[in-house]
Amino acid sequence: MNYQKFSLIPGQIEIVTSKGESNYQEVLDDFDSADYIFVTTYNISQNRTALLNSLKEAAKHAEVRIVTNIPNRYETYYGDNVRNKARESINNYTKKLNSENEESISAFFNFENHSKVILTNNIAYIGSANFSEESSNNREIGIIIKDKNLVQVVIDNLVPIILDESIRYYGNSFEEKKLVLSLLASRLESASIKIEEESYTYVGRFEEVKNYNYWDPQLQQVSLEHVLELLEEIEEEIYRVNELYETDEFADLIDSESIEQIKILFSEDDNISELANFSERNYASDLIAEWNVHNEEDMDEATQRATDQTADRKQELAEAAQEDIQSFFLCIQRIQHSFESVIEKLEELEEEQKMNIDNT
Repeated sequence: MNYQKFSLIPGQIEIVTSKGESNYQEVLDDFDSADYIFVTTYNISQNRTALLNSLKEAAKHAEVRIVTNIPNRYETYYGDNVRNKARESINNYTKKLNSENEESISAFFNFENHSKVILTNNIAYIGSANFSEESSNNREIGIIIKDKNLVQVVIDNLVPIILDESIRYYGNSFEEKKLVLSLLASRLESASIKIEEESYTYVGRFEEVKNYNYWDPQLQQVSLEHVLELLEEIEEEIYRVNELYETDEFADLIDSESIEQIKILFSEDDNISELANFSERNYASDLIAEWNVHNEEDMDEATQRATDQTADRKQELAEAAQEDIQSFFLCIQRIQHSFESVIEKLEELEEEQKMNIDNT
């Protein structure tokens, strides 16, 4: 028989042995209903992908973690042939385990690992078989744990030991995150330039001088809303980066205080929002209605007076908002500077990962 199992503790633990079949098929069958999947193995398949694809598919609904060694990778290499073989193996493994997106599997490398555990939150296998299609060709032996309480003991006690000794592999996510954050920084800069154009004028024949526009500012509420939307996107992306790399460092690096300050500056009924929402037509119409003008001659005079008072009111609002607008641009500068710190940290982690994994 190619697959045999013997009850060790009825209903709880079984011994399984196989050749020509997967030694842990019962665990694989549970992937579809699992909430958590953990695999530690000495190797994965060199060319075949079915098992790895099953993990990637399960990652759509479950938390999935895999720890593997890299065969042919050593601490010291004697000769170019050995080094080249190691480099080929490292490249193959990093390519196979490269994260396609944030919902993909979490991959780890452990260069001292020879253990084999395949489990879900419902059932666990501990034995001799690697997580590779080739292992089904060998005579493999292991135990299947079906008691959920015992499975949880393994998850709570054995899994942390293995993970603590392992190196998290983030694949190409560093480049992807740097690109996303750089684009957000660029969009924020463009949005702030739009507000600058609506708040300042440039004068001078040979050398332009930027002057705050007291007399006819063109600040629009839609410009403020665009900045607020971008700030929300930035906060969400920083949260995702923290979650992906399992750290709070990026939240500490981004200038959250300046983000919150802009939200306050742009809040309803504050100076900047009041200026951006000021409608000259509505203000003038309200004045004329308040004066209760009826005949045409008085209407001409009232219209001129309303126009003058509207211009005065707009200038008052512009003067009141000037300091807050200047504060806004200072906040933008600080946020942009903090973006640089975040990207520098990503580059540090990327270099650290490269050095820890590829020692050829």
